[in-house]
Amino acid sequence: MDARSDRNAIPLAVDLDGTLIATDLLWEGLFILLKKNPLYLFLVPFWAAGGPARLKQAIAQRVDIDPATLPYRAPLLDRLRTEHAEGRKLVLATGTPRKFADAIAVHLGIFDRVLATDGLDNLTSGKKRASLLAAYGDAGFDYAGNSRHDLQVFDAARSAIVVAPDRHAARWQAAHGAETMPAPKPTLPTIIKMLRVHQWLKNSLIAVPMMLSHEYFNSNMIWECLLAFVSFSAVASAIYILNDFFDLALDRKHVTKRNRPFASGALSIPFGLGAIAVLLAIGVGTGCLLPIEFLGVLGGYMVVTTAYSLSFKRMLLVDVLTLAGLYTIRVLAG
Repeated sequence: MDARSDRNAIPLAVDLDGTLIATDLLWEGLFILLKKNPLYLFLVPFWAAGGPARLKQAIAQRVDIDPATLPYRAPLLDRLRTEHAEGRKLVLATGTPRKFADAIAVHLGIFDRVLATDGLDNLTSGKKRASLLAAYGDAGFDYAGNSRHDLQVFDAARSAIVVAPDRHAARWQAAHGAETMPAPKPTLPTIIKMLRVHQWLKNSLIAVPMMLSHEYFNSNMIWECLLAFVSFSAVASAIYILNDFFDLALDRKHVTKRNRPFASGALSIPFGLGAIAVLLAIGVGTGCLLPIEFLGVLGGYMVVTTAYSLSFKRMLLVDVLTLAGLYTIRVLAG
């Protein structure tokens, strides 16, 4: 038996979130759900209290995904298509709810079997390992994964492909000399694109009252304008990121917006959530150095822009009035 025949005799199991696709469908499903109705946010803690599988299933029951627009990792997908064409059995083994996993498997048409989260069984880590061992035996399969949740499965596989690894998977890969398929690291231009730095120019409207009152040589006022500019810009970038989360599905269908950092998978949703926390801390912290009235205006801006992201921008007249109001808020902040 030659090497290719030997390889084809062993099925290749492939993880989904973070491995085959450069995103996490739990997070995506959550933002799709909240976009449909923000009040679902109050139910999420109750679903989560029932365990990860309960949360995943509750979200999957209420939303749909479009498998055709997801950010697949092209090198891995090309390899899988080649191996499928050569007769190798491929297994999609994922903690994603079966509804999503089956939809992706049907779209790609290369998987012979799907193992996914069903009912209250969250198919990750030890449970995924047990499922694969029951189906194929110890070292009876190869496995492609990306995270700490895959370490137990790596240990049970004949060989591993470590794709876009987190630090835990990278450490395992280095210790075992496993094959790796790294993903590009985020670059400074990607971060700048995420922050929408070019949109910060709008916040220069904060300086309009100072200019109209001819206080442009007042060093204290100039300093306060700079602080206000930083505060508004940080908060605005945080809201832009949140808006990107809600618009992932729509952006991926757009000829240019599909290249945005989160829609393309260049940046992960958890990375974006961390960025939002840092930006809000900068924005509010800087605002605290200014008069209390400024914080009131800043808070109003946050409420209006969040409402715009969730709903207002889909209402034609309200959309225009809201955008005009946001420019006015910047002048009021000044």
